Amino acid sequence: MTEDILTVMWKESKGLLRYNSSNRWKSVLTLITPIALFGIIFPIQFRDEWLTSYWSLAVAVVTPILLIASTISESFAGERERHTLETLLASRLPDQAILLGKLFMSVVFGWGMTLFLLLVSLGMINILEWNGSIQFYSMKMLWTNLAASLLISGLVANLGILISLRSPTVQNAAQMVMLMLFMPLLLLQAVVFLLPSFVPIEPIKAFLEGLDVESIILIILLVLLAANIGLFLGARARFRRSKLILF
Repeated sequence: MTEDILTVMWKESKGLLRYNSSNRWKSVLTLITPIALFGIIFPIQFRDEWLTSYWSLAVAVVTPILLIASTISESFAGERERHTLETLLASRLPDQAILLGKLFMSVVFGWGMTLFLLLVSLGMINILEWNGSIQFYSMKMLWTNLAASLLISGLVANLGILISLRSPTVQNAAQMVMLMLFMPLLLLQAVVFLLPSFVPIEPIKAFLEGLDVESIILIILLVLLAANIGLFLGARARFRRSKLILF
């Protein structure tokens, strides 16, 4: 099984390079944007606070969404458009290997780029704030960033695969993925905007001031873990060779 998963991951890595080469300028812009923003601009703005504050979580959240959401739609919808899905499904590869190989490759891509940007921003901080010794992230922020990035990568990858399994085209899958990712943010914004109209502002302020940031982050991470499990189980249940061939 492990060898089969690695085979699918190798195939997906080649497909990822092919996707990037066929959309060269879009790919360059997609990669340069997080590097410039999180590797250079934010570290310059926040300086040594970048290593101890929660601002660095922006790297862990935005990078996987930006990179994986732009490529995960290719996972099955792209195979369907290129008429290679039938060949893949007719191979000796087990269902689990195909699904996990595509999932793991996307997660490795998103999580790996996040780690790279964290190192780039760390290098920038040390250049700007050099004091004779290498500065590093606080352990709390390091583990928070690693966990958040891994879970966000898994969330976007699982969601994208689940949608791509039943999407007729890559464009349709990409639109659905972006809609599903940003709909909760829009709903949250609406709640924040409308809540003071129905609840007095003072109790809201008192509630927010009493919240523990670390506890909130832990709850969010647990919710992300549960969402990852639910989406993966949904994708595994939906992955049926006979239905995919006849789709």
